[in-house]
Amino acid sequence: MLLVLIACAPSQASNPRRFDLIIQNQCTGPNQTVFFYINGEFIGTVRGSRLFPGLREGRYELRAEGTQPGQPGHLRFTRSLTLDKDTVWTLCP
Repeated sequence: MLLVLIACAPSQASNPRRFDLIIQNQCTGPNQTVFFYINGEFIGTVRGSRLFPGLREGRYELRAEGTQPGQPGHLRFTRSLTLDKDTVWTLCP
């Protein structure tokens, strides 16, 4: 009987944990709005604060860069992140 119960238990692989990522963009000037990428894929723009809900647990390469390249003060931000809890990434703290 014990084997039957174990076989019915849900596996972690079929129901991966998910977490929220919040980007808080406190930058001004040419970086007030940034293009945002996850693992090299364009996800959208961020101005102020933006929530990216329900990302699977795991490792991510994040990149954000001002939407006005060539302007003085244009910045590019990168971060390697192992997402294992809800996380906030603050730009220009």
